[in-house]
Amino acid sequence: MAVDDLDRSILRALQKNGKLTNEELGKLLAKPSSTVRDHIKRLEEERGIMGYSVAVDEGRTGIGADAYLAMDVPPEKMDDALSEALSADGILEVLHVTGTRRIMLRVQAETENDLLFFIDRKIRPLGFRDIEIISILDHVSRPPGI
Repeated sequence: MAVDDLDRSILRALQKNGKLTNEELGKLLAKPSSTVRDHIKRLEEERGIMGYSVAVDEGRTGIGADAYLAMDVPPEKMDDALSEALSADGILEVLHVTGTRRIMLRVQAETENDLLFFIDRKIRPLGFRDIEIISILDHVSRPPGI
């Protein structure tokens, strides 16, 4: 996928504030909103922009347990386990990483007990093993624009 200077400028602006309209981006970048719209549409179609998300204040929304789970899965169960994890409620992110624990999941639950229940009832049965829970205590930094 070819990315030009305008694409990079649009991406930087959207990473700071994903709610910017085409008109606002056009003014910010001194380009017609129709040009910005066309670039964004192409970036979305070619998966340069994969989606949009919302940053949540966990404390205000009843999320008391936020953690990464580092784990492994036998190679023969990898595809099925990842497919199930990708569709499970409560799992925000699925990462394939280096190291002995080759999978990381970002999970959230209302309480620590709910998180442990989720791990025992939803994660372990998928074939994941050697699970390390890395609890997020505080957000030292937030995504840009927050």
